[in-house]
Amino acid sequence: MSDDVLAWFAAANVPAFLCRRDEERVEIVDRTTAFTAEVDTHAGLLDEPGMLAQLPAAWPASRSSPAVTPLAGLPDWQCVLQALDEPPTLCVGILRFSTVAQRDNDTFFTTVEALPDIVARLDRNHRHVYINPTIERFTGLSTQQFIGRSKREIGLPQQLVEVWEPLVNKVFDTAEPAEQEDVLPTVHGPRHFLTRVVPEFRPDGAFHTVLSTSHDITHLKELQWQLELLARTDPLTSVMNRRGFIERVEAELLRVGQREGRLSLLVLDVNDFKAINDSFGHAAGDSVLIAIGEVLQGETRDDDFAARLGGDEFCVGLVDVDDTHAASVVERIRLRINAIGVDLSIGLASAGEHDHSVSDLLNRVDQLMYREKSRRRDRS
Repeated sequence: MSDDVLAWFAAANVPAFLCRRDEERVEIVDRTTAFTAEVDTHAGLLDEPGMLAQLPAAWPASRSSPAVTPLAGLPDWQCVLQALDEPPTLCVGILRFSTVAQRDNDTFFTTVEALPDIVARLDRNHRHVYINPTIERFTGLSTQQFIGRSKREIGLPQQLVEVWEPLVNKVFDTAEPAEQEDVLPTVHGPRHFLTRVVPEFRPDGAFHTVLSTSHDITHLKELQWQLELLARTDPLTSVMNRRGFIERVEAELLRVGQREGRLSLLVLDVNDFKAINDSFGHAAGDSVLIAIGEVLQGETRDDDFAARLGGDEFCVGLVDVDDTHAASVVERIRLRINAIGVDLSIGLASAGEHDHSVSDLLNRVDQLMYREKSRRRDRS
């Protein structure tokens, strides 16, 4: 293969050479006529021993990443090394005269190669014209396995292909940038990516390729989820706060209205909670509230939910249970909280067709709870 590569360059009159590295020593094993001519033309500024002295430091790290190094004494000339094996011991080298534009492009290429984002150039058939080495970290595949092939042809997961192809097609169809967020499979498990695809226009306004960048935002999404959870959680008791409760009840009422489920709602209020604070201090009052939160979490299933609406008022939503089950949950909660020396008033009702909003249902259950509180007060 190495002889064929050099023969191609020789036929194209490219100044190229084959070189081999043995530990820290690099030697040229073959060269094109054009390479010899360039060395002769720049005699005194460019010679093989001087160039060979530079090559160990510029040797490519892998077959997928060519190395570019300026030549000492010839600032407008560069040597490009492309490994022909893995790990690299045999390289083909090319001498090239670099313009300012070429050097800027090389700087851009070096930057893209080092980016933590996945950067790719694709044609209208979804085949990769270029992709940076970051892809190896997420797929386990080398960049060379992508070049000239689409994700479908490579055999990447169907889920990824079905997300990717419509996005690229949209850019080719509209000639406008597009972006979207998706959870995609990787060798490390599902990861959340933000992908942006833009058309690459030529000077005449036509375009045949698009450039895509995919940024792993999994950590950001995890932080966002944690913040959203905190925004819906009561910091003292770790049950839902009022905001989280209202959002959840709204979702359950929608199901009830569509006859897709049931919702039973409990409102709990501590009797004489002010006396606890006055007699034992607010720290003791907080301990009571924390204990109630733990009881409610222990007596609810995964589908149910508990919330602290404020002060000493709590609420429990029981999802898809009948009235008998709901009544038994009320008694279990009452017994467990009574066991820690706290008395409760509890209202219980099931959502019905007249409960058009959270306020409708909550007001109805509140009234039932206050009736029980009044009866207890009258008996005492």
